[in-house]
Amino acid sequence: MADISKLIERLPEIEQSRMVASGFGVWVSWKGDLNTAVENTLREYGCLLLAQDNGQALWFCNTPELFRALARLQIWARVNPMPVLCEAVPLTFLVGYEMEFSVSLSAELDRQDSRVPDDFEVVIHPKLKGKINSIPGLSTEALGKVDGLASVEWLKLQADQGLDYETIRKWYFIIKPLGNMSDRESIMGWREFSGEILALVQRLGLKYVSDVKEGVIFFPLDNFQLLKNFCNEILTLIREIKEDPEREAWPVVMAAVSQENLQFTGDLPKKVGLDWNRLAPDFPHVRFMDGFLLSKWFRINEARYGTDALSLDSWCTIAQKEGGELMEHGTMEVILPNVLLGVDGAECFYCGQKSHGPGDCPSRKLAGVHPNLWQQLSKTDVKAFNKGLIALGEAVSVEEYTSNLLEVMERKDSLESLVARAIYEINSPGQLRMLKLVWRNRNKEWGDGFRQLAPIEGGFVWDALNYLETDDYDNAEELLKSAQLKYPRSYQPHSLWGFCFLETGDMNQALFHWQEAERMSYTPMQQGYFSYLQGRLQEVAGSLKEAINTYKHANTYSPTWIDPVYRQAVCMVKMGFTGQAMDLFSDLIRRDPHIFNRILLDPELDRGRVQLMSSLWEMWAVAREEMQQAKTQVETLIKDISRRFNENHEYFESANEELARLSKLAETNNYVAFRLLIKGVQKFQSDLDGEVKREIQRINGNLEYQSDRIRNVQKEAAWFPFPKLLLEFNKDFNFCVDKINWIKTQNLKDADNFRKALTFLDDVEDRIDTLQGRLVTLRIVRDSTLFVLMLGRNFIWLELVCLGLALVAVPSLIYFTQDVQNNWIIDALREQRWEFAKGLVIILSVLCVAFAAIKSAITFDKRKRELFDQLDEEMRGSAPRRY
Repeated sequence: MADISKLIERLPEIEQSRMVASGFGVWVSWKGDLNTAVENTLREYGCLLLAQDNGQALWFCNTPELFRALARLQIWARVNPMPVLCEAVPLTFLVGYEMEFSVSLSAELDRQDSRVPDDFEVVIHPKLKGKINSIPGLSTEALGKVDGLASVEWLKLQADQGLDYETIRKWYFIIKPLGNMSDRESIMGWREFSGEILALVQRLGLKYVSDVKEGVIFFPLDNFQLLKNFCNEILTLIREIKEDPEREAWPVVMAAVSQENLQFTGDLPKKVGLDWNRLAPDFPHVRFMDGFLLSKWFRINEARYGTDALSLDSWCTIAQKEGGELMEHGTMEVILPNVLLGVDGAECFYCGQKSHGPGDCPSRKLAGVHPNLWQQLSKTDVKAFNKGLIALGEAVSVEEYTSNLLEVMERKDSLESLVARAIYEINSPGQLRMLKLVWRNRNKEWGDGFRQLAPIEGGFVWDALNYLETDDYDNAEELLKSAQLKYPRSYQPHSLWGFCFLETGDMNQALFHWQEAERMSYTPMQQGYFSYLQGRLQEVAGSLKEAINTYKHANTYSPTWIDPVYRQAVCMVKMGFTGQAMDLFSDLIRRDPHIFNRILLDPELDRGRVQLMSSLWEMWAVAREEMQQAKTQVETLIKDISRRFNENHEYFESANEELARLSKLAETNNYVAFRLLIKGVQKFQSDLDGEVKREIQRINGNLEYQSDRIRNVQKEAAWFPFPKLLLEFNKDFNFCVDKINWIKTQNLKDADNFRKALTFLDDVEDRIDTLQGRLVTLRIVRDSTLFVLMLGRNFIWLELVCLGLALVAVPSLIYFTQDVQNNWIIDALREQRWEFAKGLVIILSVLCVAFAAIKSAITFDKRKRELFDQLDEEMRGSAPRRY
């Protein structure tokens, strides 16, 4: 719920007022995001934004222009509904000594709250009824009390739709040099500086009058945006000339006076009632109300001109804010030749120009649509646009427009040909060449409609189309009648009937047949196309509101098709709603940057061209700044790729190719190129991050694998019985361990670390391969040593056992056989006991060796596994260690 007290609390408290003025306030509250048309319209009609909070704002206006603005918004909202409540009330405007401002409201008005309606609504305080009724076309009706608002009998605004309620807030900007214009020095100084001013005025496309005798230059500024832009441009020009030692500025006095009852004649400077000799030089003078409106961008100061009490009609000067607070402003300098603009008459349905009718339009001779023209144009420096347009203007005359233009279009390698073909591509959906494609498409969506085309079917309509293109309307009509008899349910005859009646001047019949074609169409794409043709017909007929609604209807069939939305914006420009149209254009440019170049070249936008070029410049300036950042980022990425990847890496070549393409875009001074560069850098950075992430995952995975391999090497080598002999082996092993541990402890996202990790990983892999090759020899020595040790161990135990048994058995045998006589064996044993013992030891040793070898061979593998498993337990979970 909106609460006006919250807005008033945001305003400063002014104890002592420097200026007090009565006027009108409008409390605006809304749901969601406020349509920019509200803010733009109120400011254009002289309303000053006092305070803004979530979903509400308070504005002040010192003239009844406020009610014209509300009426214009009310009419606008009938076409573009928006949930906004506007409450107009009497308001007192207060200005402090620091140029801060606040308001004073009656007690009944400063504590209001209300809910926002679902549609645009304007409520009027009853005290303002007389002011509204004095404006032609405006009236009020009783509304009564409204919940949440002050307890008064509120009125509802009624606006006559037949009037456009154009604002009368327009200015004449007058520049007058100081000094005596009969003096030679003054003449020479002013001549040089006035040339700079006139160049600026011409660049902005303004009509001017230059009084050579008095040295005065004056010209009209028809809207607030122009006033703001020109004040910025002239102050910037004066500052740049003063800072340049090679250029000289001549002091001038400047003033923006309201047009009101003044005529644009040579004696205008004498009728404005200003004492030029008392004005401060080199600063524009404006009324205080205009100064407050400009205070968002400029610094205002009292001019102290005159003895009357200070009021909103007093004069003040404006200057650029210090410290770069004022954003630089300019305009796109693309000037269309007069041959495309300068003829009065009806618009051509096919191209919108007034130099010819539909039957003579050059587009009828064009074959196929060429959307790739915008791609070609995006590669062209925007400064070259003017060269192409100037050449186009020189090559084409109004008398032989069609033939001259077709000759230009045939020069495919020239700038004038490119811009001419692009201009005729703007409204290609409304031309005959598009009809041929629509007949052959079978898809539902506009974007996919022309990638695959069906073969030509239905001889009658195609022959009729050929006759129409050769201006043979009689034969075309005969064939169309035959086609309707044979195919009564087909949309094709009706679609071509529409173009026949269009070229013969019967607009009503053309509209009827396109409505029938829409009804009989098979796909949403076809329906949207014929709805588009109906909107175009209403547009060229001057029924712009109906055309906007029809274009919206066409857009419902094909939401991804941008042409109906573009035509809506064009209609708004033709109606005078240039600010609102720019909102649509801005959205379209975000969807498709090529719309920027389309606007630059579109002759049908002539009415709002100055304002559009100024608004486009703001987008251009932002894109150019972002482009500079992207260009720097490309240079950084080139270095980063070289630091991060070596030349043999599979990503290196493709990445450098893409960066080379982006670098080339950075050299093209074109808005589309700017946007493609910015988007391309963002995508490349995202792809690079993804590649680095995948590569790091691969490195980590490979690292684990190599760690396992080096552990196996360590396990195998750990049993080598002569470690001091493994100097070269240990050196390679320690290198692998050091590099593996280094990679694991580094931040691999860093380019240098990333590159080193890849290099080290390759070196580690090579050395591990070498180590594993050497392990074959080590393994043989290790296993042999282990077998010998096991053999020795088993032999010793068996030998000890056998010797012990022999030591016991021989004496025992002699002892227990001492009573045995005449036994040669016993006798021999007694006589040669030592020789027998020696032989027994030898025999037992041989047997022990044999048994030890057999046992070792049988238990070798098992024992080896037990020992290695024990080592694995000790090494598991730990990093490989150096030797």
